[in-house]
Amino acid sequence: MIREFSAKAKSSNNNARVAFITLLSLAALSVIAYMLMDKYKGIVGVVTVALITAAVLIYTKYLACEYYYDVTFDYEGTPLLVVRQVTGTRQTTLARIGIAEIQSVTEETREQSRAHKTPYGTRKYVYLPTLSPERTLRITSESPYEKAEIVIEATHEFCELLIAYSNEAKSGIYPGEDD
Repeated sequence: MIREFSAKAKSSNNNARVAFITLLSLAALSVIAYMLMDKYKGIVGVVTVALITAAVLIYTKYLACEYYYDVTFDYEGTPLLVVRQVTGTRQTTLARIGIAEIQSVTEETREQSRAHKTPYGTRKYVYLPTLSPERTLRITSESPYEKAEIVIEATHEFCELLIAYSNEAKSGIYPGEDD
């Protein structure tokens, strides 16, 4: 029986935090170097801006936001997998796919994920709270509108539950469908 629930994705390592602090430290050092230098100020200034930009990118993508993976039902009773991003008080729906549209759910190691080639014509969406995680889930779905791969970070139990819900949804027997 498909039940509604929500899972919060947690970062599995501190790579993003370390990269952010390192980039900010290098940016601070380059600002000091910029102020002390007489020559090559333009180059050092560009490097400083690049370091600050990279730090802000890592902060906004990995540190400032939280990801939630929800299994819910729409107004017609169709089970859905919804990926949400929460940044401060702002919530954004990133993905919304029917659970019956899920073709496969596979667990991958870092090496398998890097070696994977997304087929031509398939969209790839990556919603990871961790910079370079050890394990990810690749959800392959196909709807009348698009073929997609969604990469998330979740537990083995979540993977098994999603597979079971997908099989149940494909059979057409789930709560929300009354006699």
